[in-house]
Amino acid sequence: MNILIVLPPNQPSGGNWTYSGRLQRNLRPHGINITIKPLDQVSDPDFSAADIIHAYNAYVTGRHIVKDAKRHNKPLVLTMTGTDVNEHLGHPDTSATMSEAVDYSSAIVFLTLDAKDRLAIIRPKAADKSYVINLGIDLPQGAGKTRADFDIADDDFLFLLVAGLRPVKRPLDAFEPLKRVHEQHPQVRFVLVGPVLDDHVGAEVEAAFADSPFARYLGSVPYEEIADLYRVADVVMNTSSSEGLSHALLEAMSIGKAVLASDVPGNRDLITDGENGFLYDDEAALTEKASLLVTDPLVVEKLSQGALKTIATHFSLERERDTFLEMYRSIRQCSPCSSQTP
Repeated sequence: MNILIVLPPNQPSGGNWTYSGRLQRNLRPHGINITIKPLDQVSDPDFSAADIIHAYNAYVTGRHIVKDAKRHNKPLVLTMTGTDVNEHLGHPDTSATMSEAVDYSSAIVFLTLDAKDRLAIIRPKAADKSYVINLGIDLPQGAGKTRADFDIADDDFLFLLVAGLRPVKRPLDAFEPLKRVHEQHPQVRFVLVGPVLDDHVGAEVEAAFADSPFARYLGSVPYEEIADLYRVADVVMNTSSSEGLSHALLEAMSIGKAVLASDVPGNRDLITDGENGFLYDDEAALTEKASLLVTDPLVVEKLSQGALKTIATHFSLERERDTFLEMYRSIRQCSPCSSQTP
């Protein structure tokens, strides 16, 4: 079976590539051949060769390729992302443009039950073809780099943020709060990693980090080295205004790292505040909880153990693989009866 996964354009790395690449590796031994293309590089022969077309992000990607799926009489799967559910679905100007893709799709994949329920309220007929599939975590071994390779001292307390530089990720939200923590605890360091996906945000980050000895922006880093950075970090952060489920948080939690994240849907689905991570809703809370992490190793250990338990209980590679296998095979057997919801 041939699956074409179409990703949003102009994102050379990040969670979507991690997600789709993991499916590609884990489903190949089971006869599922996955081709991954960003929207700006997909072509007509790609659609022709696919048995199923799978779009990541209904608004950015799905609404553009639904006509291609119809033209080639191919089933369409949608993965609804954080921005789809938290922003576009609730806005009349954008919700309407997603309707054709949602209605035509054979299956809709969500990362959280809350997101699935929100779509069902808006499009009740979509409920029967909606799946909640927890992510599986497959962190690479890494390149073997140490703190010294990243110019981080052994006694530094490192807050790490892995995020593409675009508005929804709000990479500068942590800067001033962590600067205040650094002023009280000089060993605190802030490292930001990720490609520039928005020139304005990239320029803001470059300007803020240029004259700040406690903060460093490393730019885009190979995925294997991201795994090394997780391992040398003390706390891994997420500052997004909207999330589905953050691969960075999940990967960090899978190796027992304490996490500190914005209190938004997606992050709330993953983190129980004070049990397996910390959530913050404003700068004051971020500063307070970051300070606590720096000064209280028992808190860090509690969050670490909670994180490990969460991943072991809910985010199995085998469960993710088997659910996608079942879904794809079911759609293929039904084709060409693929879901044309009126």
